[in-house]
Amino acid sequence: MLQFGQQILAAILLIYHFLIWAVDESLLQLALSFILYGLFLLWQPLWHKEARITRLPIIVVGIVFIFLTYSFPNESLLFFGLILAGLIGSRLLSQTAFRSFDLLALLILTLEMAVGLIPDTFRQIQLPALFAEYMQTVILIPVLLFFFAPNPDHQRQGRSQVDLMHGLLAATLLFIVLLGGIVINLLYGVDYVDGLLLTVFIVATLTIGISWFWNPGIGYSGIGVLWNRYAMTIGGPFETWINTLTTLIEERYLTPTEYLEAACEHLVENDWLNAIEWQFENFRIRAGDKTGPHLTHDLDDKVSVVIYFKADPGAALEQHTILLIRMAYQFYLAKLNQEKVRAQEHFATIHHTGARLTHDIKNILQSIKTSIDILDMEGEDTQSQILLQGNLKQIGERLSSTLNKLRAPRLNTQVQLVDCEQWVERIGKQHNANTRMTFHSDIDNNIPVPVDLFDSVAENLINNALKKESATQIDVRLMSSRDIIVLSICDDGDAIPAEIEESLFAQPVSSGSGMGIGLYQSAIMANAFNYELELSQNERGRVCFNLFQHQSE
Repeated sequence: MLQFGQQILAAILLIYHFLIWAVDESLLQLALSFILYGLFLLWQPLWHKEARITRLPIIVVGIVFIFLTYSFPNESLLFFGLILAGLIGSRLLSQTAFRSFDLLALLILTLEMAVGLIPDTFRQIQLPALFAEYMQTVILIPVLLFFFAPNPDHQRQGRSQVDLMHGLLAATLLFIVLLGGIVINLLYGVDYVDGLLLTVFIVATLTIGISWFWNPGIGYSGIGVLWNRYAMTIGGPFETWINTLTTLIEERYLTPTEYLEAACEHLVENDWLNAIEWQFENFRIRAGDKTGPHLTHDLDDKVSVVIYFKADPGAALEQHTILLIRMAYQFYLAKLNQEKVRAQEHFATIHHTGARLTHDIKNILQSIKTSIDILDMEGEDTQSQILLQGNLKQIGERLSSTLNKLRAPRLNTQVQLVDCEQWVERIGKQHNANTRMTFHSDIDNNIPVPVDLFDSVAENLINNALKKESATQIDVRLMSSRDIIVLSICDDGDAIPAEIEESLFAQPVSSGSGMGIGLYQSAIMANAFNYELELSQNERGRVCFNLFQHQSE
């Protein structure tokens, strides 16, 4: 039934017509008034007609209306007509396709009250003979034509089409017209119809004059500009919210999640909000207490937000809050893009640094080779020369290997493998001079492991642990069984901060002493070899990283 809005309005006008002109018995009038109010609840554009309503307020309001309808039938019909005229007038500018029918409905209501209700309520008012009978038929014809009016799209029709100021203005003007006709007739003895027409002329003249002063169009600003200066106040919730968003987004060290949490904490401080809950694909962000009426708004396919209000917000406040939420989401996306751009700049810096380093290594390697050639030409095999020659060759080989790694990546299908016992023995010899480090092995299944991966992960984690001033002991342990192989590197230093832990292995994270690319590259390398790198423990006195692989995988 709800999609036939114009026909429901036509039924309201028809019952209203019969209550004014054809029904005199009080009980029948009360019964028809119930039908009138029921149809009005189906038609009214203020509340969601599909939603549940609380019974107690409706019962109280219903009892009041029953009392007024039974005790003061004409007054209650007049009050109902003013409310209906205000609601119709409130949508005159929003529904331009149906403006002619809305104007016709306003004309019908005005004639019903002016000719039918007012003379019946005030017995002193006398209409000309047969005038009321003719007007009854004249008014009934457009009411019947109203049943053939087209209907708006029910799915697109929203409560935001109700303009409060235009509705109040329409009801007020109609009330002034009716009151003016009564006053002129009773005080000055002028015929009621003449007084009514005079009042309509005066009100129309004043309305045209005010509209001209609002926007003269002859080079002067008019009242409209003054009203805009008054209405556009600064310091409301909207301006405060935008100021909060722009201030927070300038904080470079806030992650996108922290930014959204801080923004929501500020938003729930408004008087009409209780809580906000963001529902992302993998996590949620909450702020406030989840109580009161709530509204769910989908921002896209993977993100939705639930807004909890302290009371029923109404159309304007609901749309206003959704606009604020969408602004926060756009700033959140901007923060994510900012993080991506920063990561790209980070990689670009590493690329340029590597290019400069490659050039320097080439020069050093060339100098070392020249020195080796000079030593070979001299031909003297003293102990110092032999030692110097061996050291230079070793340095040259290491620089050549490093230079190969810094070149553009090429497809390499050869993987260097070594068994677990050999790898533990080799890394133990490399760090045997460091008293802060201990090495343990628990090898039941001496399987081969990729040297590049284990060396890269071990060197990165050991160097990071050695840089910790709070770390006094570093424990390197390799365990290999038929089920799993685990390389564990632990230290007894301070825990890793939470903001760094969130981005660990997912992007370059600098702790202040380097580029922060080492663990990120190690995680990518571990994934390529079907290993997993994780932070298994993170507390003061026990920080452990594990590189592991389940043998079944």
